[in-house]
Amino acid sequence: MGIQDMMTKQAGGQMFKKFAPQMTALAEIVAQRERAQLELAQRLTEASDVDASIDAIPDAEDRAEQLEAMAEAAAHQDLQSWYFGEFAPDRLDNPEQAAAYAGLHEDEWESQKAAWADNYRAASPDAEAFSDEALAGSHVETTFGVSLKEFEANVVFWRPGEAIRDVLTTNLATVEAAMEAVADDLEGDE
Repeated sequence: MGIQDMMTKQAGGQMFKKFAPQMTALAEIVAQRERAQLELAQRLTEASDVDASIDAIPDAEDRAEQLEAMAEAAAHQDLQSWYFGEFAPDRLDNPEQAAAYAGLHEDEWESQKAAWADNYRAASPDAEAFSDEALAGSHVETTFGVSLKEFEANVVFWRPGEAIRDVLTTNLATVEAAMEAVADDLEGDE
């Protein structure tokens, strides 16, 4: 890390400290509103004939802490470590191992998939019948518990701005999905 990077990181940390009370208040408001919306979406899906549910409603205090921690990590230019250490574990297996693939260039990613495929082919002659993509998909699903497409979107092509968006909108996306399922059901009854 160069001197300029260290100075930028320190400046971000100082800025975060300066606005910490405002960030705390904002995080608490957002977390409380998210929880209220999730609870209403859960009631809506339970009251309808839709086969949709809200899996888990996060505690507002825990969610506020998560939002604050994300903002602090971003201010300290340490968002990737925070993301794979705190947010990703709920979404994939072995997030620490997955972090090594975050932000790879396309040629690096293609080489990694080919290396995994070569390993499978070396271990089993039956693997010769499968493409690099299929074997890499099998490896990712076994190792990380998600599809290759999801792994690429959330790990390989990881970008800080998209990660912030994902963290901020995860509960809103859940509410939208529940509302869409109920709306589709109601419109189907017409």
